Amino acid sequence: MAEPDAAVTIRPIRPDEWRRWRETRLRMLRDDSDFFATRYDDMVREPDATWREWVAEAAAGEDKTLFIAEDGDAWLGVVGAFVRINAREVQLISMWVDPEARGRGVARDLIRAVAAWTLGRGSARVVLFVQEANTPARRLYERAGFRVTGDRAPASAGRSAFKLVLAAPVADLLT
Repeated sequence: MAEPDAAVTIRPIRPDEWRRWRETRLRMLRDDSDFFATRYDDMVREPDATWREWVAEAAAGEDKTLFIAEDGDAWLGVVGAFVRINAREVQLISMWVDPEARGRGVARDLIRAVAAWTLGRGSARVVLFVQEANTPARRLYERAGFRVTGDRAPASAGRSAFKLVLAAPVADLLT
């Protein structure tokens, strides 16, 4: 596992950063489309109000959050999370690290940020979906403390791929 990069800062998104989130989200969906259930063609049509509202709610940090990994002004990665129907569970979503920053421990730091947010709100478990074919991401999550639950679901409408459900007690993600 990579050592944490001292130059990288992990922080919650700010409400005024919705345009930058939109740009980053669209880039990740365009460049790594095989590994996300959400489609670029759908998200690119979303009105600005949708992006502003999502980021404002994530910045408030009550039921959802979005963390940014940055080095100076450069966004190296992002991850989101939201409280599931069972409030003891949080779902990790939209994990992405810029290809130039991979291997620097950015993803691990983002996972820890979600785990700390989860713990801070009194939830006990983090759940995520990972595309079955995304072996590097699955290995990353397993190294971080996630385990395959045995559940598997279609990736999304119109795709023949599947996604696996992984979960971890929050304490396992903070070690």
